[in-house]
Amino acid sequence: MVRISLDCYRVLGVPSQTALAQLGLVLSQRIQGGVRADYSPLAVAARQRLIEQAYQVLSGIGGTAQPENTEVTEPPVLWVEAEELPGALVLWLEWGEYELILKTGQAACHNGTAPSVYGDIVLTMVLAYLELGREQWQQQHYQRAGVYLEQGQELLHRTGGLFPNLLAELQVDLARLRPYRILELVALPLEDQPGRRLGLELLARMLTERGGIEGTGDPQAGLGVEEGLRFIQQLRPYMTLTEQYEQFGREARRPSAVAAYLAAHGAVGLGVVRHQPQVIREAEGWLRFLHRTQPVPLELAVTTLLLGQTELAMGFLTQYLASPTVDAQVAGVVRSAPDELVGLYRYAQTWLLAEIAPFAREVTPAALDIQSYFADPQVVALLEQWQVPEVGLTPVSRPPQRAVRPQRRGYGWLVTGVVALVTAGGLGWWWQRLPPETLIITLEQPPVPIPSPSPSPTAIDPRAAALETLTAWQKIKAEAFGERHAVDQLGTILVEPALTQWRERAQQSQQEGITEIHTLKRLEIERMQMVNAQELVVEARIEDQVQVQGTDAGNSTYQARYELVKAPQGWRIRKISLLP
Repeated sequence: MVRISLDCYRVLGVPSQTALAQLGLVLSQRIQGGVRADYSPLAVAARQRLIEQAYQVLSGIGGTAQPENTEVTEPPVLWVEAEELPGALVLWLEWGEYELILKTGQAACHNGTAPSVYGDIVLTMVLAYLELGREQWQQQHYQRAGVYLEQGQELLHRTGGLFPNLLAELQVDLARLRPYRILELVALPLEDQPGRRLGLELLARMLTERGGIEGTGDPQAGLGVEEGLRFIQQLRPYMTLTEQYEQFGREARRPSAVAAYLAAHGAVGLGVVRHQPQVIREAEGWLRFLHRTQPVPLELAVTTLLLGQTELAMGFLTQYLASPTVDAQVAGVVRSAPDELVGLYRYAQTWLLAEIAPFAREVTPAALDIQSYFADPQVVALLEQWQVPEVGLTPVSRPPQRAVRPQRRGYGWLVTGVVALVTAGGLGWWWQRLPPETLIITLEQPPVPIPSPSPSPTAIDPRAAALETLTAWQKIKAEAFGERHAVDQLGTILVEPALTQWRERAQQSQQEGITEIHTLKRLEIERMQMVNAQELVVEARIEDQVQVQGTDAGNSTYQARYELVKAPQGWRIRKISLLP
């Protein structure tokens, strides 16, 4: 049997020095504090009984009779029996004691619980997993966050369909967290094979659900077509050439134009590094597939040159030089060489160093050396087998005289009807260099915007409701810490666990005789997320002027994250977290 104790002062949310006259007011506010609508009436009633019993204990110290399940200790405690356990877990949830909830809930389920309390115990455990996941997400521990959320999801699956709204909430968080997890895992050291393998598995799962890189079948993740391209662009430098060749090669068979282009890059680089022309031959196939609808003559010229198909290579080079998008620098270098084949050879080496090496993990310039590739007897033998009698390959051993910057070509032009290529260097974001040692994805600045669902025409604008709620909070906070010390007003805008936390702070300031005058100067909502119809997450920037004990403390500017819940009286704030 699980038996736990609760600190009576903490149950009421008051410091140990609270005067007896204030306890009645606190009792009323605590009982009125809302709990999640999914809880059963039994759990709500158990929470209320524990609050009332804590009040009886604290108001009865000094001679009045006390409840039987109390013990005169310092501080005084309530002992919670099995039938009151759901109420105790709800209180722990309000206090943020998530690990305690999981430990106690698992023990209770293991020992066997009454059917009447099982659902409430499971609900509180899943909510604890959800909050732990969000805490880890905010601390930028994305894989840990994902593990907590998945544990909550698995627990709900085992219950056979309990709380479908909560399950949907977990699934939304997991979908939006997944790009963060993928980047964090794939960026791990190459020695961490299990972690990186998991990251690639998550990537494959994400691409399957969205219907490919260009797909839109995973709306919960908030990744549109362009955002999906940005994400792949950010991920690619953390992948090895082999991983790019395998991952994007599978995607190219959907078919996918973007994946085919990426797979071709991976295959060319891998073929040169490993001295395996047969892999480069696959790249030629993908590029030919693209060339039917989206000309890629320059890439085909480089690829066929590496396959010893000099006649074909020169034909593709001629196509490129005659195209309206030809890069003048590339054309100048090719034409300034002793002949155009030598110019293409020089350009191909520079293309490998500029377009393959920076976008693959642990690829050195030496590994992409064309001279070394063509000097390999096995490469030469294989290429000779593939040549028709009149075509021979004479490797050019002279290195390029000067570096040529390959023409910048955004991947957006491959997605017909989605994003237009304005210039030959358009969509330059695709070619933005990302140093492999830096993981730039953060919770505060995610690689993709996560849009909030648009409200129906008849619904109240959630942004306006959030602004009204946060403005009211700033006003009530100023009253609670100001000359009047209107601590009781906090219950009109806050619910647990924020209510207890801020009440304790305000009461401590009042007892210490500290007065703070807050004057709101600016409040801007920077980001919003509608979790569901009853919950809203808002990130805002606040600037206020502060006076402490009549002394001007200057302006204070900060960012904070607010979790809002819908109550019968309107929106209330459940949790407040300062952002870095």
